[in-house]
Amino acid sequence: MLDSARIEEAKAACLLATEPTSTPSAELVSSWRRSHAALGTPANVRDVPCVAEDLLDARLLEMFRAPLQRFTETLGDTGLGLLLSDPSGRILECWSADSTAERHLESVGTLRGAVLSEETVGTNGVGTALATGHLVQVRGPEHFADFYRGAMCTGAPVRHPVTGRILGAITLSCEIAPRPELLPPLLRTVSAQLQHQVLEVERPASRRALETFVTMASSHTDPVVVLGPRGLVMQNAQASRLGPERIAEIQEVCRDISPGKDGTRLIRTPNLTLEVNSAEPGNHLVVIRSGPIPAHTGSGTRATGPARPASVLAGRSPDWLAALREVARARAERWSPVVLAGEPGTGKLSVALGTPSMPGRYPAGHSVLDSAESHVIGSRDWLRKVAAIISSDEVVCVRAAETLDRATLAGLRSVLETAATTTPLVTLSTADKREAEDLAVRLGGDRVIWIPPLRDRVADLPELWNAFARTAAPAARLTLSEAALRVLRAHRWPGNLVELRSVVQRLASAGKIGPVEVGDLPASLRSEDPALPLIEQVELRAIRQALQEAGGNRAQAAKILGISRATIYRKMKTYRLTL
Repeated sequence: MLDSARIEEAKAACLLATEPTSTPSAELVSSWRRSHAALGTPANVRDVPCVAEDLLDARLLEMFRAPLQRFTETLGDTGLGLLLSDPSGRILECWSADSTAERHLESVGTLRGAVLSEETVGTNGVGTALATGHLVQVRGPEHFADFYRGAMCTGAPVRHPVTGRILGAITLSCEIAPRPELLPPLLRTVSAQLQHQVLEVERPASRRALETFVTMASSHTDPVVVLGPRGLVMQNAQASRLGPERIAEIQEVCRDISPGKDGTRLIRTPNLTLEVNSAEPGNHLVVIRSGPIPAHTGSGTRATGPARPASVLAGRSPDWLAALREVARARAERWSPVVLAGEPGTGKLSVALGTPSMPGRYPAGHSVLDSAESHVIGSRDWLRKVAAIISSDEVVCVRAAETLDRATLAGLRSVLETAATTTPLVTLSTADKREAEDLAVRLGGDRVIWIPPLRDRVADLPELWNAFARTAAPAARLTLSEAALRVLRAHRWPGNLVELRSVVQRLASAGKIGPVEVGDLPASLRSEDPALPLIEQVELRAIRQALQEAGGNRAQAAKILGISRATIYRKMKTYRLTL
């Protein structure tokens, strides 16, 4: 039985370099000492750091996604969450099979991109397994950080079966529970299965299929799977929602394809439309273009991560997901009012609605008002209109609220205060955070949620492009080539999502079909150099940060950087920076 008091005493003695009255394992003491050297005291570990999506190893995740998804399906009603990390302790994906596991992972800040190495959060099942190179189990207060006191995690490294090199770690995490001795043998079995998966993928044909799969999975919003001679080998996140009967249906289709038959074939079944590439004998890469994709119900598995209002809001950049999570929490907890701030075209209204906005077509329970109308019909009639909508318990989205005069703002605050059961979301078209904070105060609140500009979430470009392309011309299959994607990532996107959507729509209107190359992009995009030297990249980031801190004021940004106003104007012109 876990004796928390004795463990805490032993840990404190270890950190103070004194003799403990109880003797924990030498491995645990060594981990505490490494954590102490890296972090100081446990009180210094306040949260879990995260990295951007584009820093995560897509190849490792896609190689292991299918077997780990299948394993997670056996964890229903156990409260166990499953984690896959890279060798640096960065979480590539989290899976849960029930709500208890999902709540547990969220409570300890474990999500895709979280960094759980010993150097960042101290002793834990991920970082300590990687540091020691073998299976570990860390229970409650045995963790270094205080916020893990109620957690138990069992972690094991995954090694390359030939070289012995550590590829990553898998970890089972849950609230402290009885019978923890059952978890290590279970994890050893899974680790052995993953090593076998490495051998399967390392076969020349499978390796080439994996490389193609990673490229396809990053550029498609459709489900993508790879089937080998022995069945399902890999699948992307969208394909994880396919039921077993659909996977069996795809396997049956591929089984009927003649060995050695190369090229891409479009095959229709009674339920699915499949694009099958069989360039490698016995290995088939399948894109599911259309057909029913039932979501799991009950104890079905799901990959966990930061909550977002709807999957149709494309993007997984940390700042974007944080904004969606804050808005979702605001709606659930009925904060009033909430101010969404950001540059024009960043998607503020879509975030407020929880779905991509379309003029005049808004989801049930939502009304969208434009502040400009108050200048046309008069403030009094406009406020009456707001009050009538709020009385019907609808969520009110007020566009360009920063244009309202002080008297109208005071009236709007009065209307909101009489309707405390609603959650109006007030959007802004401004890059000035201080102005947004002032607006929130004038409306009787203090909640400002900043929607990041597109240039700060370039990792989302493939997903955003695919979402816009499917809306503009679903049959055209406007997929980005790698070279075109590099050009898009180098662009500064002054018009944000609106500008990106217009690029896609222009190509669709021109009748473009198939892969989009650099030459297909507008000249204004092609003129930019996607490969700035490192020093210039650092300089560019510093200027952008200073402009953001100064609310777009160039003179103030120049003071922050310690340069003249003329210099910052010249640099902005050189880097094509716009406000």
